[in-house]
Amino acid sequence: MKKSALVFAALSMLAFLSCSQKDVNKMRSIAVSGTGKVIVTPDKATVKLAVITRKSDIKEAQEENAKAMKKIQDALLAKGVTAENLQTYDYEISQESHWKNEEKVYGLYCVTNRIKVTVQDIEKAGDIIDLGIRNGATGVDGISFSYEDEVKAIKRARTLAIENARAIAEESVSVAGTKLGKVLTMKEDTNNGYGSRFSASNSITQTWGPDTPYDDAAGASTPISSGKKEISIVMDITYELK
Repeated sequence: MKKSALVFAALSMLAFLSCSQKDVNKMRSIAVSGTGKVIVTPDKATVKLAVITRKSDIKEAQEENAKAMKKIQDALLAKGVTAENLQTYDYEISQESHWKNEEKVYGLYCVTNRIKVTVQDIEKAGDIIDLGIRNGATGVDGISFSYEDEVKAIKRARTLAIENARAIAEESVSVAGTKLGKVLTMKEDTNNGYGSRFSASNSITQTWGPDTPYDDAAGASTPISSGKKEISIVMDITYELK
């Protein structure tokens, strides 16, 4: 009796699950994707400057590097860059090495100090690069652009994406002679890349030795153009059909 009861219960549960799945399959729905795009003009730039020093004596390398970076930072502060817009993002001391006759040979000590300079006026970004070079920077690791109201722009793009998805769905169901019901699922496509589309497309990367002459007399200023950036959001939405 107990075995029969268990078999009956299992069959009843299977029948219930089968009916539930059929009910889900019977639900009429439409799935659409909507896209929202907002074009913005970046209003801030971040310049990355580096000082790389190589010496046979580690203390000498560290001291020379510190003096060079301090000279750069003092020049930036004197130019009007505020302390909160200066940030050290990488500092490293290492010793160069190579293999010779299956033996590891050590060479010069290398001290690397990299800073980020946030520029509130993009038109002055080129001047910051020139100022860094004149005062001892041995590398420019790049420049990126940002938009102060990025969160607001993303929200606007998301709203446009939802509106676009509904418009597509309404157009489709009107042809089929039915109507939209409630939203069943809503998902933002995290792979749409609005972050990377907004990041800087302009990049400058250059390094040189401490003995490379800088022709300050040339008077040429580094031209920087931020252009416009696109923030794009894709929303995948499923609607119930009435």
